[in-house]
Amino acid sequence: MFSYAVSIDLLESACLIRFKAGSTALFQWAFILILFTQPVRAFPVPAGRDVRISWNNSLRCNRAVRMQKRDPLIASNAAYDQGDALFDRYAAISSRLDLLSEFDLSYRERYGLRVTGAAWYDTAYGTHGRDNPAALGAGAAPSSYVDGRFTPYVRHYYKGPWGELLDAFVFGSFDAGQTVWSVKAGRHALVWGESLFGSAHAVSYSQAPSDGLKALASPGASAKETALPLNQVSLQTQLSPELSVAAQLGFEWRPNRIAEGGTFFGAGDGVNEGPDVNRLSPVKGGSGDAGLGLYLRPAWLDGMLGFYVRRFDDKGGWLAQAAGGGLTRAVYARDIGLVGVTLSKLIGGASVGAEFSHRSGDPLVSDAAASAGAAGGYKGARGDTWHGLLNAVKSFGPGPLSDTSVLSAEVAWSGLRRVTHEPQLYRARGYLASCDTSSNLRGCADKEFMSLALSFVPTWLQVYPGVDLDMPLFFSRNFGNAPSNGGGSDGFTAYKAGFTAKAYARHQFDLAYTGYWQKIGKAPDSVFGSRVLGAPYKDKGWLSFTYQFAF
Repeated sequence: MFSYAVSIDLLESACLIRFKAGSTALFQWAFILILFTQPVRAFPVPAGRDVRISWNNSLRCNRAVRMQKRDPLIASNAAYDQGDALFDRYAAISSRLDLLSEFDLSYRERYGLRVTGAAWYDTAYGTHGRDNPAALGAGAAPSSYVDGRFTPYVRHYYKGPWGELLDAFVFGSFDAGQTVWSVKAGRHALVWGESLFGSAHAVSYSQAPSDGLKALASPGASAKETALPLNQVSLQTQLSPELSVAAQLGFEWRPNRIAEGGTFFGAGDGVNEGPDVNRLSPVKGGSGDAGLGLYLRPAWLDGMLGFYVRRFDDKGGWLAQAAGGGLTRAVYARDIGLVGVTLSKLIGGASVGAEFSHRSGDPLVSDAAASAGAAGGYKGARGDTWHGLLNAVKSFGPGPLSDTSVLSAEVAWSGLRRVTHEPQLYRARGYLASCDTSSNLRGCADKEFMSLALSFVPTWLQVYPGVDLDMPLFFSRNFGNAPSNGGGSDGFTAYKAGFTAKAYARHQFDLAYTGYWQKIGKAPDSVFGSRVLGAPYKDKGWLSFTYQFAF
């Protein structure tokens, strides 16, 4: 045990000071965190019999490297060249330190509060971006940053050191007759429904803004870090053994946090919050998201039915709406309606979930070269859409290849019912003239869309005393261009394979390779010389090593 403790302490310290020298702030962090992490796993605070206080922390050290050379069709396209030029093959795309701190207080387990925060620092990112001087179409898509210098927004969320408050809410349970009402008030995140992989076609769409930036920049980030909380009030109660109710009322709006233009995983050099060349301030959503959920557990079903009604503002947005004079801005649709039904049930030893929903006023894939103009709030096309998904999770016991394993699968579907607003902007055959030829590679919407996601995780227990080993495998693929804005691009494929070692319930080591495939083609009729369907990730395969520990 002595040798284990010494080696782990050395590893923790190495993680903290592994990153490039030259930052006084980073070494101050390292010194403070080393002091805190030596002997403890959590920090229970002494309190009275009725009061429980805990302070838990986790530190994550990540190193990621680009493994592919540049694809000329991406690197020479001025709409994507800056993100592609930023890091060479085998260069570190992330050398990042993340801290998550969680404070919980409860009184008699009925009342309390929760406050969480995150901080980060990444030495892979500097203060300036890069571009390809020979990229085609530079006149139409110039450098996204004045003098090539990242704006404060980008520097804060990529390089750091920076931090933010996440959860900050109070909660209580109150008796009302024979029922107990559980209420939360303050900043917290809600995700309803049965989706396994956060599908854009779930009943939880735009319920909580997501931090996609951190999910990509910091492998191993948990849902507690990537589901961004909102100021809201939520409640839940069990009215009878068969019926329960959940509700939410929001007082804050925040957009999804996506990879910024000119960064490695940027979906396009000109978006979103970071770029300051030819960009105007966004047309934001508003507060007031509201939702109601009813849950039925009839004995005959041996499962649960959920019924949902929601009204919300979009968190994804049209990210590059034309605003005249060569300027663009992000625009977020308001007052989207959703009604949906879900089912969860055990079937043949598998946990099965299903959803079916309808959206009214759903933002649709729209023409990037036009918008509804100032009079129309620069919006794109909107319409009514159908969405559904079906998933299953099955656990397996000891087998010839592993001690245990878990297989998860999800199929999602969406379809267009009708276009209700700005049909001339809807990017689809029969609506937009440019979609009459090469419609697929232009991103023109199909009437229907499907996606498939698979996850398989075999586990080997006690490969070394106190150490379990997983081998997480993941694959997803889209079929068709979704009618809904941000709903998915035809053929886009993501895959991931790696190993995860969990040691002594406190330490975790992850080694993984993530790769992508997508449709790309030459386009002699375009000033950019090529067309890329979806985010330009085909040449961005990357290898990551992550070490995280709790204290």
